[in-house]
Amino acid sequence: MRFSLVDSMVVRPNTSTICRISALGTRWRVMVESWEVGDGWRGRLVFEPDSPAAAFEPRRGPAAFRGRNQADVLDVVHQLPERRLRELLHALG
Repeated sequence: MRFSLVDSMVVRPNTSTICRISALGTRWRVMVESWEVGDGWRGRLVFEPDSPAAAFEPRRGPAAFRGRNQADVLDVVHQLPERRLRELLHALG
């Protein structure tokens, strides 16, 4: 019998879908993983192919966004233009 132990110190990020973009011949779901750290929140972009049959793996960026709360982090990402999101996707892989 197998049991998985859960470490209570592991941070589990909240994930919010921001939008979908087309790039590299496929549709990508653009998400933000955000988590609380000390006196604020951090976040990073995650690009996931929108099709299970896509030839691409999800791409995760660095923790590049900060805010006083989760809403601040999401607001910053919502303001990024689609062109910039495509640039960031290409930079990750």
